Amino acid sequence: MTMLRMTPDNHARAVAGSLAFEAYQHAKGLAGDASSQSPQETLIDLLSDLRHFAEMAGIDFDTANRVAQDHYEFESW
Repeated sequence: MTMLRMTPDNHARAVAGSLAFEAYQHAKGLAGDASSQSPQETLIDLLSDLRHFAEMAGIDFDTANRVAQDHYEFESW
């Protein structure tokens, strides 16, 4: 895996993502319970729940995910 650059802006983005991840853990009752599931499993559940949300809200998740990947790659190089 290639190490991408961690600029101050990318660090701020990572912190914002961490806050969203922690809020999701709290909403699901996982906060403070390290034995319940791994961060990887929690991320998978979050992405799955976001797919459900997108469908309910009429948002094209696959398009949003592709554009997010493009943004991530642009911001990382």
